[in-house]
Amino acid sequence: MNLGPRPQYTDQEKYDFYKLAAKRFKAETRLYGYTAAIHLENKNDEVFWGKVLKHVFPDKKFRFISASRSIGGNITCGCTQCLQYKDFLDDRFWIAIDSDYRYLNQQPDIDAKHHILQTYTYSFENHFCFGDNANQAEMECCGSLRIDFTNFVREYSHIVYPLLVWQLYLQGISPDAFPQRVFHRLLTLPIGARAAENDGASILQLLKERARKLENHFRKQYPEADPTWFEARCQDLGVHRDNCYLYVRGHQLYDLITDLGKRIRQEHKQKEPEIKGGRSFESYLTSHLCFGQYDEIRRLVDDVKLLGSH
Repeated sequence: MNLGPRPQYTDQEKYDFYKLAAKRFKAETRLYGYTAAIHLENKNDEVFWGKVLKHVFPDKKFRFISASRSIGGNITCGCTQCLQYKDFLDDRFWIAIDSDYRYLNQQPDIDAKHHILQTYTYSFENHFCFGDNANQAEMECCGSLRIDFTNFVREYSHIVYPLLVWQLYLQGISPDAFPQRVFHRLLTLPIGARAAENDGASILQLLKERARKLENHFRKQYPEADPTWFEARCQDLGVHRDNCYLYVRGHQLYDLITDLGKRIRQEHKQKEPEIKGGRSFESYLTSHLCFGQYDEIRRLVDDVKLLGSH
């Protein structure tokens, strides 16, 4: 077993390696008649991006690359791996990534003009959590609305919005004061036996209590703080109290909504014993997207149209 130090590669070696890999992807795209090859962050992203591309270009073929070899020889996925190809993209080879905070921070050159697609939401999961989409999944799954998810995610947004503004503000003055892991932990909420009652009121109450404690802590810790500039900036980018659930980490919200949906589905089966098996709530949730119904999905579709029209 070789336990020696990992080799250090020069910037030129990295550039040449990923340039050659990109050249191979483009050649394979032409060979097999694809419109473009698209490097995704991982295999799970294919469900979302496949639906978007099929919606915009139903008659075109796209090749998804969910992982590729790093310069060290390992099969690697993730956003960092996608961005290794940033200098070698063109009409035949794109990348598609979760925005995380890139859109909110207006990171330069992450746009369709540079052959990069982004979700605009924190991650692709946020799109599936759009309230009307979750309601549609619940209706298809159970035939009625036990939870009005449109109201639920709006209330969720109102609660977490001040914390999102605080995090953006503290990034500039004290980055360690509110790390992402703390925000993610706050958004990880348990599902109790009565969680689905009153449009998820018990869950929202717990979230409100957690958020209030953290807000009070920041106000005491930074009495001179004025995050209003960041709130105005959020407004300029289309982020406000009603929709900020699209801009916080989507994985936590997605798990929360799917867990609630599973509970509602199970209760529905208990009331109607003739229902056996069948599709899961999650499969209904991910079976469609609400194209044209909110700004973030419209921006994304416009980017796909721009790239695919060449």
